[in-house]
Amino acid sequence: MNGPRYTSHMISRAPQKWLAAVSAATVAALAAGQAPQTPPAADAAPALPPRYEVEIIVFANRRFDPTEERFDVTLNGLGAEPLAPLAAPPVFDETTLGQPGPRAAPPPALDSALLDALRVRPLRPEELRLGNEYRKLAAISAYAPLLHAGWVQPGLPEGEAPVFDLATLGVWNPRGTVRVHLIQFLHITLDLTYEAAARGATPLGGAPPLTVGDGLDELSVVPRYRLTATRRVRSGELHYFDHPAFGVLVRITPVPAPGANSSGRRPAA
Repeated sequence: MNGPRYTSHMISRAPQKWLAAVSAATVAALAAGQAPQTPPAADAAPALPPRYEVEIIVFANRRFDPTEERFDVTLNGLGAEPLAPLAAPPVFDETTLGQPGPRAAPPPALDSALLDALRVRPLRPEELRLGNEYRKLAAISAYAPLLHAGWVQPGLPEGEAPVFDLATLGVWNPRGTVRVHLIQFLHITLDLTYEAAARGATPLGGAPPLTVGDGLDELSVVPRYRLTATRRVRSGELHYFDHPAFGVLVRITPVPAPGANSSGRRPAA
């Protein structure tokens, strides 16, 4: 036998004080001859999202020749997309002035550990790990490194993942955004634009700036090249995104959970 079994008749004869102290689920478990399960504590701390280091290198291709093939080019953003219609301005009158609006409910208090897990912070120069790759690119005359940076962010689902804007780092060429999110596996989405050179200068690729108009009305504009891509990636691996005008190297590294030892890194996604 596997131990005493309790019938509904035996349970009905138990003291009323004992019955009041147990839940219906516990009674059902005892009646079935199973060990009762302890319910989770109501004030249990929420699970913290995993955190990742995202490191990126962007480099230009000096040997890129835009005359070899046709590429999507934006002339400094002029005429790239139709202008959106202007929204109607808000209308105010004396009946609306001074009227207090509905008071928003105060935001829920978040645990400090959760706040820290959701925080996005740039990596310091000494925290970057792709220094060798950056130096190798700088040593090759065909390439010109444009950016080497990184940040720490939480691993969240697609609709909740932060979108990191390179402008946060004070970078304007290349410009754009990088998003890392989890859909069972890690995914990265790039939307970057590279301007071949400053206005009036010779682009890194060697092609001169485009000229619009003639005489005093001439205006030199520099083409911009855009790279958009979404890819499933594995953490700890170096990933390369290619465009004829420029390239991108990305590596995503799991951050150990608080209190974990040196070998307690999260598994690669």
